[in-house]
Amino acid sequence: MNGSGSMPAIAPGITLPPAGSPEWDARTELKAGRFGFGAPADDCLRPNWLVRWAFYLSVFSIPFHHLYLPGTGERVGVTRLIQLFILCAILAQPRACVRLVPVALFWFLAYCGMRILSGLWFTPELSTLWWPSTLELVEFSLPWVWVMFNVLQFPKARRRGLWALVWGCSLCALLHIAGFGVVEVDDVIEGRSSVFGQNANVIGATYAIAEVVLVGLAMFRDVKPSRRLLLLPLIAVVGTGLAKTGSRSAVLILVMGIRVLLFQGRSFGSMTMRLANLLLVGAVFTAIVWQIPTWEMFLRSPVYGSGPDRYQFELTRRAMPYMIKEQRTISAHNLALLLLVETGLIGFLLFASGIKAALMAAWRARSKACGPLPLALFLPLVIASAIVSDPSHSLIFWFAMAYALTGAV
Repeated sequence: MNGSGSMPAIAPGITLPPAGSPEWDARTELKAGRFGFGAPADDCLRPNWLVRWAFYLSVFSIPFHHLYLPGTGERVGVTRLIQLFILCAILAQPRACVRLVPVALFWFLAYCGMRILSGLWFTPELSTLWWPSTLELVEFSLPWVWVMFNVLQFPKARRRGLWALVWGCSLCALLHIAGFGVVEVDDVIEGRSSVFGQNANVIGATYAIAEVVLVGLAMFRDVKPSRRLLLLPLIAVVGTGLAKTGSRSAVLILVMGIRVLLFQGRSFGSMTMRLANLLLVGAVFTAIVWQIPTWEMFLRSPVYGSGPDRYQFELTRRAMPYMIKEQRTISAHNLALLLLVETGLIGFLLFASGIKAALMAAWRARSKACGPLPLALFLPLVIASAIVSDPSHSLIFWFAMAYALTGAV
């Protein structure tokens, strides 16, 4: 459909000109059947100040999205305010915000539909658990990815979005170090803490991705000298915040991200090394799932799962039985197994198809001006989700996915 049509275009990928110039103007229309690249469009496609600042503020607020206004009962907070900004941006300039639709979005929406149907059929009594988490994806995370995917088509927004994340995480880390909003985590690791109501692993992963961004920015030659001088102290501040979380999964994400940035050419260039890395990840994943009780739960109903959140009581009883007496349960620290247990192979394949689309876009972007940075942001989160974490409800996961789907920085 052309630029004057009423429906958004489906965009499987955005391709830069052969030169891969970071100054390429992304004001494009559909032409000759190619989505997202063609004849120059009207100036109305350039994001206005409201669209730009809604995007920057949404990224800046990632570490603070669990903050709420006092006396509102956790109904009015940072997330609601960001939703309002994004809605105003869409209404003010819809063609700049929702003109293109990434194919991955349809896979994730299908997964959400599958999770709702599974919950209504298998676990309606647990709707107070699975409905809010699913609604959060539909109400905020997926629309946010859609808007970011469109805004990130414009070169100036890409780098500034990364800096918005860096400044947000730096401020959060400074407050974390100073002791504002800090909560000690009841864990075997002494001194482990979180901040502003966040899970320690979630805020740790957010810090880790910010560190990867800082290292990636340092590798770009066109970064201004004044900003380059800021990188070392910012790396130290965010790194200190990460250390205070005591999150092992965050350390894993950081190491993998830097590995992709620094050794991408040698690590993934040859077929032998690609196969070796794939076998290593597969072996670790197999060794872990073999020992996890959720694998046995998956085998009971492998096609369509046992319903969202039903597994928690049994997993807690097997792994940490003392928590049953405290009327607490634990969730799976493994997104792949969580998908298999809750929604079976059907839900797993739907979600994995969206992940695959993002990974392929990030992989293709390696030859562009952005280099391996989109891959370095998203691949570590995907690998960690198959081994030690569930980032699907973490905003940093969807932020990294938007950059991966766009495939440009």
